[in-house]
Amino acid sequence: MALLNKKLTPPEIAAIYYHVFGNCSDWMQLYAIADGIKVSDIINRSTVYKWKNSAKIVDLIRQLNRAQSDTIETAINKAMNDAQMAGVDNVHTNNETRPKKAGFVDFSRPENQTAKLNELVNTADDPGEALDALKVIMQAQKADRDAAKDGRIVRAYVPVSCHECPIYQKAGKKA
Repeated sequence: MALLNKKLTPPEIAAIYYHVFGNCSDWMQLYAIADGIKVSDIINRSTVYKWKNSAKIVDLIRQLNRAQSDTIETAINKAMNDAQMAGVDNVHTNNETRPKKAGFVDFSRPENQTAKLNELVNTADDPGEALDALKVIMQAQKADRDAAKDGRIVRAYVPVSCHECPIYQKAGKKA
């Protein structure tokens, strides 16, 4: 409960760094790290969620996410500048079209179709194109679910006659 104060402690900061940079989303474990206890010693889950949603934790997560995205953007810009300084002409950003891959791709295979649709969604310049590709992906997933439902075998076991059924016999004995 001491973690619900206004000031961040070093173990709390370490736990949130683990959450942001270590991709840990187990808040019970993060709370245990911040409080210096075992996960099994946590008595009240509501305390964990109060701590998780406290202003100091939310602010620190925002700051770290912002710093992380700034760091990634800085690294990308540095790599682009280094490539341009080295005279590399085929550097592509997300907005530019990527060079076509040489070779034959068999789109009759579902995994190749899915890969191409995902590529279209991720590289589409027009939101309408991305939406159309997403619709095709969703239709394929729905068709897969429907096929799985149709393929289920439902078995119902019925006794040869009511007089042989154990439930019927128990009910007859009670009556």
